[in-house]
Amino acid sequence: MWMGVGDSSGSPKPIRIVVVGEKGSGKSSLIMAAARNTFHPNIASLLPYTNLPSEFFPDRIPATVIDTSSRPEDKGKVVKEVKQADAIVLTFAFDRPETLDRLSKYWLPLFRQLEVRVPIIVAGYEVDNKETNKQTSIEQITSPMMQQYREVETSIQWSAQRLNQATKVLYYAQKAVIHPVGPVFNQETNSLKPRCIAALKRIFLLSDHNMDGILSDAELNELQKKCFDTPLVPCEINQMKKAMQVKFPQGVNERGLTLDGFLFLNTRYIEEARIQTLWTMLRKFGYNNDLRLGDGLIPYSSFKREADQSVELTNVAIEFLREVYEFFDNNGDNNLEPHETGYIFETAPGSPWTEAPYKDVTEETKDGGLSLEAFLSLWSLMTLIDPARSLEYLMYIRFPYDPSSAIHVTRKRVLQCFVFGPKNAGKSALLNQFIGRSYDDDINNSNGSTDERYAVNMVKESGVIANTDKTLVLKEIRIQEDGFMLSNKALAACDVAIFIYDSSDESSWNRAIDLLAEVATIGEDAGFKFPCLMVAAKTDLDPFPMAIQESTRVTQDIGIDAPIPISSKLGDFRNLLRKILTAAEHPHLNIPEIESKKKRSCKLIKRSLMAVSIGTAALIAGLASFRLYTARKLS
Repeated sequence: MWMGVGDSSGSPKPIRIVVVGEKGSGKSSLIMAAARNTFHPNIASLLPYTNLPSEFFPDRIPATVIDTSSRPEDKGKVVKEVKQADAIVLTFAFDRPETLDRLSKYWLPLFRQLEVRVPIIVAGYEVDNKETNKQTSIEQITSPMMQQYREVETSIQWSAQRLNQATKVLYYAQKAVIHPVGPVFNQETNSLKPRCIAALKRIFLLSDHNMDGILSDAELNELQKKCFDTPLVPCEINQMKKAMQVKFPQGVNERGLTLDGFLFLNTRYIEEARIQTLWTMLRKFGYNNDLRLGDGLIPYSSFKREADQSVELTNVAIEFLREVYEFFDNNGDNNLEPHETGYIFETAPGSPWTEAPYKDVTEETKDGGLSLEAFLSLWSLMTLIDPARSLEYLMYIRFPYDPSSAIHVTRKRVLQCFVFGPKNAGKSALLNQFIGRSYDDDINNSNGSTDERYAVNMVKESGVIANTDKTLVLKEIRIQEDGFMLSNKALAACDVAIFIYDSSDESSWNRAIDLLAEVATIGEDAGFKFPCLMVAAKTDLDPFPMAIQESTRVTQDIGIDAPIPISSKLGDFRNLLRKILTAAEHPHLNIPEIESKKKRSCKLIKRSLMAVSIGTAALIAGLASFRLYTARKLS
């Protein structure tokens, strides 16, 4: 979608307008009429790209108009052009009703199938003759189509006798790109859309420098200069206030313009066909056509990192978020209720935490609220896995400093623990317990996610959840049916890995120890080493025969701690959290002593060269059948 980005010379990027329709519906004639102000009823071939300079349009932005073929064999070329379009002009001829029918029966459904989401202008070519006056207006015949296809912005008639209307078609197409109505205004209810209201609230609050909930004359004038490079004269402000007092009295008082008045004023701009005024202001504050802050405001360079590094909030950002929390936690009970969280994100497109992977990942209070620790944990998780999104939302809630000062690259404060284990070993139960939920909560189904699941909370040395600087992220790794699928790059983010097995099921233990061997080998081959812990879950059940002796012997042989017993059903997991923190603080310990594939391959080659005659085949077979559990059990 066109975003007004200039080229290397600073000139605005041309808008691509693609003209589509049936043969004989006036596509090429429309382009010629608009570009040269002359009518050509019979144009032999497809027109080349037509470049219209910035002087051609009131908004001083150039356009490239693209003619398309009507031949079925050229459909692929048409589709390619449509997918690259910023706006589409659909043509039909009044004297050929079948060309109108094809718009709603073929072209518009095709655009939806292609997921082309750009404004569409319908242009109806009218033959100039005595019967013209008897024809139905274009508004009447296109109204049902526009009701069904809201992406159609408007419809315009043009003819050889009204060439200025052809120019108007292209102007409206460009205007629909630069100043689209759809994202900001609901034409059925004649009201601003929620995202537009959120953006305007943010602009209002950023402009309300003394934070009294009113835009004074001075603040209003400063906003005017920022957006339009020209001040308001006092009489213009007074005229606006007088008009507001008549049409919307609650929009203004003796001190200035209220938030409701500011919203009303921008609604009137749209109703009076002055939508460009609204969009000029939105663009000045960094909003794109989706009413999100554009990528140009995100300092991506501030979180470039190596694979084994993570991104965290700085103390400046954490202190700001503490202040935000305390401001909206009205009764100071360390419980930010859902509606209070909603107030925080009133100036954002919505809450960032309503969908996976952020939904249901931290501890909530009985009424669904968030403690300060849970609030900060969610921000830490979002910064860890999607720093751009975290910065974007910090700006929505009016972080007052340079966005690049909100995050830094480190590995110190936020710890990420990967949770592995076979099916039904107790992974999800552990994550549920970690965020204060029942061990048998079916969160995976409730949030609709089939990807890795997260749980985040703050933990202190003893493993008790509390207000400290340590944030622990548990990431449940889903094992694919066709085997382990985690990439080397993903493993680089792991601080500690735990491998959970059902202590009552020997096959679960076997699979867990195999997973440990596989993960540790992949990590070492990629150059990453991290502590690994075995976790014996479901200790409220009877263990399989010789479970404690075998598991202790195997873990001792590979140089890691004995399995840590837990029972999510009984809520016994504090010792595990303490062990995870300890392992993270001493990353040189609990590294499994397992030969990587690279080392084994080198040894294999060396021994093969030295002792081909004494059984290379046997050596290869022995190495290929290496299995950690069996090897350690026989030692």
